[in-house]
Amino acid sequence: MLLYYRLTSRHEEQVKYYLIFALAALTSGVFFGAFGVLVNSSDNLFYLSISNRVTVITAMFTIVLSLHFYIAFFQYKAPIFLQYCYVICGAFSLLAIVPNQYFLNHAFYSTSKYYTGLEYGPVFQLWGVWILVLAAYCIFILVRVFNRQRVRQENSNTNTVLLLLVANVVWVITGLCDTFTGIQVVDLPPLSWVGSFLVTSCIAWVLVLHIDDLYEERRLLSNRLMYDYLTQAFSRSYLEIRLTEAVNLMLRGELNWLSVCVFDIDDFKKVNDQYGHANGDELLTKITTITKENIRQSDCIARLGGDEFVILFANKQDENYAPTAVERIRKGISNTDFGKAGCSFNTSCSFGIVSVTSEQLALSNENRVKSAPNAQSTQSAIKVQELANQMLSSADDALYSAKNKGKNAVSIGTFSG
Repeated sequence: MLLYYRLTSRHEEQVKYYLIFALAALTSGVFFGAFGVLVNSSDNLFYLSISNRVTVITAMFTIVLSLHFYIAFFQYKAPIFLQYCYVICGAFSLLAIVPNQYFLNHAFYSTSKYYTGLEYGPVFQLWGVWILVLAAYCIFILVRVFNRQRVRQENSNTNTVLLLLVANVVWVITGLCDTFTGIQVVDLPPLSWVGSFLVTSCIAWVLVLHIDDLYEERRLLSNRLMYDYLTQAFSRSYLEIRLTEAVNLMLRGELNWLSVCVFDIDDFKKVNDQYGHANGDELLTKITTITKENIRQSDCIARLGGDEFVILFANKQDENYAPTAVERIRKGISNTDFGKAGCSFNTSCSFGIVSVTSEQLALSNENRVKSAPNAQSTQSAIKVQELANQMLSSADDALYSAKNKGKNAVSIGTFSG
């Protein structure tokens, strides 16, 4: 139940089958407890009567809830029969509660040498048939689902269904053994609890695998949003988050220096035209690798789009760190041979850097707030975003200055906030 609550309320997952499984597991737990009391109450009619009736009721609903789970989990069209299953089980439950000669009487009945039950009537025999019908219908549903998954060639789901199918067959066999023991055809120890435990455990295991798949898909989606698909640099949206966080840290005085570098590849269009887009893509990937090798793990390289990149230096540093690191990157790129499939060429990049201290950023923010005296807290957040955008804009201006110097250069600009 706690798992269902967390998935629905905190992660907004539409997982109705987790609630169904929680109810099935609870019912199954009650069944195991009652069955244990039943087996060990051969000399106490009061405990025997209560445990036997609880066992009868919970056995029915464990099967029905398991059936309901299969239908919900595998998105099988729920038949009308399912509604009637709950109604019929409810009717049998009412009969089981009150001692009577037609269902279960309040008197000992030596079921086998292993345990003692209650005297039963013809309606109880009908209940036994109903239990077998329910179990057989579970197997029927699983066979239908198995065939559907096999046609769709969903191997992982097919294996899951096969596991549940085997568990349910074992459940039916153990149920038949207990039924034949009850009517004194054979004399076997109680076995249906083994089948019930096996089915519940298999369903729990299936849910664990499903949760793993669910969050693996979420992780892959998160990675696609966080990283650029080609270069594996961070995405533009992630850069905006990191830059905004860094500006907030600066304004709170937790960071004393912030540097942003914008760079692009000189004459990248000529590279694509002369050597092909495959070599152009390879160039973008290698430049990302060279950049990562020359910055700290705490720094951030992101691809804005095309051949334009941004490096965010947002850790404790001095004013010389960013220019020194960028100069290493520039030399590394210009001294590297690029190309594949028999092609070899050299290229260069131009860089624009802007750095700002926490005092400069705080002063700029104060000036912006003074210009809008009626600003609310939401507008304050907008001011932080504007500061982040202004840093990118200032670094971009410095990049164009490097281009005007003749390319393959580093230009240091000033923050115009």
